Amino acid sequence: MTSALFVMLLGACRPAITGLHPPEDVLAGLVVAPENRCAPYDRGTYEPFRSGIEEEIVESMGGRIYGPYTGRYFTSIRETDREHIVAVSEAHDSGACGWGRDRRNHFFNDLENLTLAAPDVNRHQKGSKDVAEWMPEFNRCWFAARVVTIKRAWGLTVDRAEADTLATVVAGCDSTDMVFTSD
Repeated sequence: MTSALFVMLLGACRPAITGLHPPEDVLAGLVVAPENRCAPYDRGTYEPFRSGIEEEIVESMGGRIYGPYTGRYFTSIRETDREHIVAVSEAHDSGACGWGRDRRNHFFNDLENLTLAAPDVNRHQKGSKDVAEWMPEFNRCWFAARVVTIKRAWGLTVDRAEADTLATVVAGCDSTDMVFTSD
């Protein structure tokens, strides 16, 4: 498949952000506000994943079992973690704490906010960090654009550090397409 087709598959649900826009345009529509934990965080109020979500994630990447944060391919989805691009606890502190259970579960299962990751990256590096606290070593432009798309679509806020990080990263991007390494 061509890279244009991959991009089309990855961005089918929401308009893609491309590197052709100035950073201030990319960040337009995001509300900058301090994080606010308006209710205690309990991941269980967002779960469960719907059946077959891993296969949907793989399908969204053209059938490849791929970790975009590292550019690594896997032979089985059992070698990966389902990973929320905007971490669930980060979303909670950015406005989701006021949502009802159904909206929380829709967010938890939003394919635009899900990817695959090596367990060591998901559990020990990224975890629940926001974009100002962690950026992937690979596909940084795609990641930053995806965070903006998700936060904007779900009406989630960014704090000042996140906004500054996103503006800096996007300013250096020629493209926000996901890059697939050679097999």
